[in-house]
Amino acid sequence: MSRNRLQEYPDYSAELDAIRENGITPELLNRIITRHKENALYNRNMYRRYKATEDAVPIFSRKPHFTGENPINNKINNDFVGEIVDFKTGYFAGKAITYSYSKGEEAQEDTGGESGVTDATRTVTDFTTRNNMYGKDMALTKLAATCGYVGRLFYIDKQGAERCLITKPYETIVLSDVSLAEPEYAIRYFRRRDINNKKTWVVEFYDETYVYIYRGGLNSLELKDKKEHCFDLCPLQIIVNNEEMLGDAEKVLYLIDDYDKIMSDNSNELEGFVHAYMIFDGIKIEDEEINKARNTGAIKMPPAGTQTNRKVYFLTKDINDAFTEHHIKHTEDNIYRFSKTPNLNDETFGSASGVSLKFKLHGLETKCGMFQANVMDAAQYMWQVLCSAWEKREKHVDPLHITMDFKRNFPLNIVNEAQAASTLISAGLPKRIVFGLLSFIDDVDEVMEEIENEKDENMVDEYDKILKSLPSGGISDQDNETDDTEGGDE
Repeated sequence: MSRNRLQEYPDYSAELDAIRENGITPELLNRIITRHKENALYNRNMYRRYKATEDAVPIFSRKPHFTGENPINNKINNDFVGEIVDFKTGYFAGKAITYSYSKGEEAQEDTGGESGVTDATRTVTDFTTRNNMYGKDMALTKLAATCGYVGRLFYIDKQGAERCLITKPYETIVLSDVSLAEPEYAIRYFRRRDINNKKTWVVEFYDETYVYIYRGGLNSLELKDKKEHCFDLCPLQIIVNNEEMLGDAEKVLYLIDDYDKIMSDNSNELEGFVHAYMIFDGIKIEDEEINKARNTGAIKMPPAGTQTNRKVYFLTKDINDAFTEHHIKHTEDNIYRFSKTPNLNDETFGSASGVSLKFKLHGLETKCGMFQANVMDAAQYMWQVLCSAWEKREKHVDPLHITMDFKRNFPLNIVNEAQAASTLISAGLPKRIVFGLLSFIDDVDEVMEEIENEKDENMVDEYDKILKSLPSGGISDQDNETDDTEGGDE
């Protein structure tokens, strides 16, 4: 299974111009969704393959080589797709992305002083906490790595709070002549069953002000509702895995299928007892006796009169184990190599550490770096959308001052990092910058605040020690008095 040209994300330039001129219509919605069908089906199959469902993994639909009664047909699925996707998800999003607000002078000028920065920081923190952005980022990374892109929708919940929803790629369409992360219009469509268990399509069309909700068949959509979504921009965007919008495992699917076939064939050989055939030389034996021999391991040879030249033996296959093992190993290495996924079973990988280990992760890091750039690009639009809603609630937040800190889920080497940090601080680098480089620190602001709190506590402790070291009377009021008469008239 490999993506062909028709299964790529469509070019919606003509449809975009039509909406600008005449607005959206049910007929135009049907045309847009129909053009998305091939891409949606492929991405749905990729997601099913990640879940290893029976209808999506090719080896599960394999037919036996030989016909007959109860033919042996093992279907061994080696879940490389799941490993490739999950490894990247854990490495990229396993450590939560830190969302914060700048505290510098420029941020204070643009946000309304120190109190404005404090309020903006609280607003951003409330949003990330309420939406569990750690979980959202994990789901976003997994779907993008599986299908090539993923959708993200912003909406207002019943309590009036801004919320975030990760949408499936096969249910999400964005129309834009700039970037899919900066949509002009967007569509989310899916099927539901009504109270009578009848399937019906639900289509949501978004522009910069309204969401239009259609229901019915794709050829007979009817507008059921139109309401403001409370943002100043289209609230449904797409985050791409890479510029080509390919999943991480797509380029090695045929290699994975070949590996599954080899393992299944070997399993068939072992289970079928066909590495060796039993030969009855000079013996007439019934099928019933052969079946008994399989079950008991013993053979009862019938009488043969004067014939003495009778024997039973095995004819074994000459199997080239070295060739089979070499082919399996070569296929496995290529799967990891071309998907840019580290093979944790590699002995050299297990013995590597420090810089050597990072070099072994270079391919994965390159892949994650490209995705990070796309996530940051989409985040700029995300903050613009959210800030437009916050502004309506008189919460001023400047999207250009919201920062995101990415940290890879990499094995920690705290001793080396601490030594490097000490060297950088001694060289004059600000502590805030150095602490931001440490992989085991998630929130630099929290660390800086704790340091200040410790300084205050230490000052109190030192003051208490001074008081305890003084005579029992402590510092008298007389010691604190100023001699007003000194230098005065006698």
